[in-house]
Amino acid sequence: MSHKIAVKKRTETGKNINNRLRMSGMVPVNIIGQGQATSGAVNEKELERLVHSGIRQSTLIDLDFEGVGNLRVFVKEIQRFPELSRIRHVDFYKVEPGKKIVTRIGIHVQGTAKGSKLGGQFDHLIHELRVKTVPEDLVESLEIDVSDLDVGDSIKVSDLKVPASWEILVNGDPIVAAVLKTKALLAQERAEAKDANAPAGAKKSGK
Repeated sequence: MSHKIAVKKRTETGKNINNRLRMSGMVPVNIIGQGQATSGAVNEKELERLVHSGIRQSTLIDLDFEGVGNLRVFVKEIQRFPELSRIRHVDFYKVEPGKKIVTRIGIHVQGTAKGSKLGGQFDHLIHELRVKTVPEDLVESLEIDVSDLDVGDSIKVSDLKVPASWEILVNGDPIVAAVLKTKALLAQERAEAKDANAPAGAKKSGK
């Protein structure tokens, strides 16, 4: 999906200027890159639509910046007015081709684990990863199919199929998703094991 928004150039800054901008239906923004910040303003309604379209920190956005042209960025920070839930300010971070950035990638699961149908408990333990990668290999989210997970199976970070440029910033090799044995399944296993180990006569008498 393509994400675009127009940005008007802004030369004046300050609290009073920003308040007047918001009253006119605009939101002040900064575009940060190469150690510099450029000020701009975007239409509040268009910005809300962009935010509610499901963008994440890893989503690449094209800014049509007045007098500059197209800038490729991702959202660094969104500030809101707590009492109004309106967007107060946005910081965009300008990406440079080939230069690695650190961001967070969401993890979504697809399908229903077959172990769940057998009474296991499905747990989705990690919902996003912190990664270092080049902008060209950014994705908005990872989709993992859990349909084949049986009771006792798991998917670890090392099992994920990711671009070669990704450096996943995580300690160890944690479990992303798993199907755990429930107390009911464990009790059933104990009962079956006890029955299997019982003398033949005891089994017959128990019928």
